[in-house]
Amino acid sequence: MQSQKIYISELSTSKHIFNNYHFCRGNSNQRKTRIGIIIKGNGTYIYLNKKLTVKEGDIVFIPENIYCYSEWQGNPEIEVIYVSCFMHYEQFLYEPQIINCDKEFKNDLIEIANLLSVDYIKELEAYSLFYKLLQKMLPQMAQSYISFDKTLQTAIEFITNNWNNKFSISDLAKNCCVSESTLYHLFQKELGQTPVNFLNSIKINNAIKYLENSNYSISTISRLVGFNSENHFRKVFRSVTKATPSEFKRKS
Repeated sequence: MQSQKIYISELSTSKHIFNNYHFCRGNSNQRKTRIGIIIKGNGTYIYLNKKLTVKEGDIVFIPENIYCYSEWQGNPEIEVIYVSCFMHYEQFLYEPQIINCDKEFKNDLIEIANLLSVDYIKELEAYSLFYKLLQKMLPQMAQSYISFDKTLQTAIEFITNNWNNKFSISDLAKNCCVSESTLYHLFQKELGQTPVNFLNSIKINNAIKYLENSNYSISTISRLVGFNSENHFRKVFRSVTKATPSEFKRKS
């Protein structure tokens, strides 16, 4: 790190609380680097056909240059606090990973989140403390040379922005200027799943929001999230969450 320059901007914090199960599709636009502390629940971050499993108490690092989505299980609650920023650097060679740290590091991360919730004077204090955490964190992090396929990024952005619109895999492939077979191969290689499975995960996550926050019937929710068949919706829902829609609603 001695020959490199690095600084941060737009430091921010967010808290995410869910019940039982949550699929997070990631943020394809204006992604920030995130350092998160898992307060409750267990999760799996999926990226480049790799998986990073985290549990309660872990500190996780997710760099902005890698598209990463995640699945979460809670019993019943899931709670994650993130401190996020844009990291400006000449060369940055890290991938998602768990940070080995002591109790003081965790407390400082929570303190940064609290400071960012007050005012601009406390925000300056948060920046100062965050740089000190980077000093502790970066030297002990594992480095790796990785790249991310731009075609896959285009496909992911198209799916996440159009999941509730009808489109075929052929439409998706044309938008990415590749063949369907190339697209399937790319998803399998980098994400370990098909484009349809990725799309279905997003649909099921939106179905969960309806189950938790509305009194709609299972049939209505199935239609709202784009399934033509209620039976197919139930089958896909179970494959993603390991529960039926009715079972999930009873737990909510």
